[in-house]
Amino acid sequence: MPDLSSRRLTPELLDSIPHDDPGAIRSRRDLARINCFMGNDRWIIRKIPDHPAHITEIGAGDGLLLSKISKLHPRAEISAYDLAPRPAHLAENISWHRGDIFAQAPPAHGGVLIANLFLHHFTEAQLATLGTWMRGFGILLFSEPLRASFPLLMGKLATPFIHPITRHDMRVSIEAGFRPGELPDALRIDRKHYQISETAHCRGSIRMVILRN
Repeated sequence: MPDLSSRRLTPELLDSIPHDDPGAIRSRRDLARINCFMGNDRWIIRKIPDHPAHITEIGAGDGLLLSKISKLHPRAEISAYDLAPRPAHLAENISWHRGDIFAQAPPAHGGVLIANLFLHHFTEAQLATLGTWMRGFGILLFSEPLRASFPLLMGKLATPFIHPITRHDMRVSIEAGFRPGELPDALRIDRKHYQISETAHCRGSIRMVILRN
């Protein structure tokens, strides 16, 4: 069982604000810049194998990552899951599934599964359920907040340059993030059947590549 006793789950403001609220729009812009600084999109794109048949992202948000991926892999079947409505700019070859992920079945084809700054929103029990949801995929690529003092310090240094919503949610995200070894155990990844590679990055993320044997 994972030891997540020091992990704090607090509601993020952006989750309760209408998608078209001006503060929410500004905060999403902040998050795009933060994500760029962390290098999460670039890392995920590099880790996708050549010529993937199927790619799925959970917590797809504004769809920007999948839009980049669809240009690099135009022949791949791409699926997105999120509570938000389908972004207007999204490429036509991306299938958008709106709603609670726990109420939806995973795609039957499996393939590559992506989660970028998404899994830290869930409790330990919910993560175990998500682990079951993910079992049909052969490659799992996750980038999540690293729960450590240095990312919190970097967040404080960014305070003058970001919206108050972002300021609150950044701290909450880091406190709900993960330390090495926690997330694969919380998802109940069977280490007999999967290879797990995990790296804590200096810019505040913990990254995982999980491959089915």
